[in-house]
Amino acid sequence: MKGQRAIQVVLWMMLSISTLGAIGSLTSSNHPKLVESTGVNEATILQDEEASGFAAAFARSWLTWTAGETPDAWQARMQPFVTSALLSGSGPVNVGSDHKNQQVDAVFPVRVARTAPNTFLVDVYAETNLHPLLMLSVPISFDSMGHPAVVNWPMIEPVPSAGSPNTTPQGQAASDSVTASLQPVVTSFLKTYLTGKSPDDLVNFVAPGVTIQPLHGLVEWQNLNSIQAFGSSPLTVVATVTVVDPANDTTLPQTYVLTMIQSGGKWFVSSLNP
Repeated sequence: MKGQRAIQVVLWMMLSISTLGAIGSLTSSNHPKLVESTGVNEATILQDEEASGFAAAFARSWLTWTAGETPDAWQARMQPFVTSALLSGSGPVNVGSDHKNQQVDAVFPVRVARTAPNTFLVDVYAETNLHPLLMLSVPISFDSMGHPAVVNWPMIEPVPSAGSPNTTPQGQAASDSVTASLQPVVTSFLKTYLTGKSPDDLVNFVAPGVTIQPLHGLVEWQNLNSIQAFGSSPLTVVATVTVVDPANDTTLPQTYVLTMIQSGGKWFVSSLNP
């Protein structure tokens, strides 16, 4: 209980920070550009709050699954939240074949961004029995009648830890030889990060005392597109990769910023920023 309470306190602190725009940089580069607000009125605030609550309710339902649930039963459960076009042909995504279910303990909307007059992107943190902390970016649109709906399946993203490094590369570009030597290390780390089930799976890649929670196969690796390195040791490494969203088999570009240190002639990850 104390651990859960501590997580909740941290999350609500993050929510307060997000209102100042500090969490705005966490959304991935494939998200639409935010529309600048020209004024705040009561209707706008109410719509923001409705989008936030709707995204939280959707996240709880979408992340909940039980082995053996039929596609028809799953679609009936998701129908109140998503458009009919999105729901058609979709089915549950059961993460972790060795588990019988996933239960959601808590959901926390932490950021609401208006991307068009009636369209929002809501970041939601969730705690489940399989994952201590997840972040979903949920795209929501209101129709002409004012009814909200999820218009695309959310992307599950890593939750940044407090004190994550600035994502802006620092220092001069590393030599080509150093960058080439990093490529297999970064590739192996990110593959394991996407598929791993516990921090123990990353123990051979991270620096001593560093804990990183893997994504448990929530997205699937496709390939490394590019890698850049800046500084010396520590290095700031920017890796652009392509992953596959198993909910609909679509490919998505993702950028990860790693801080890496060298020890005993080997490179280790000391922090990860999405």
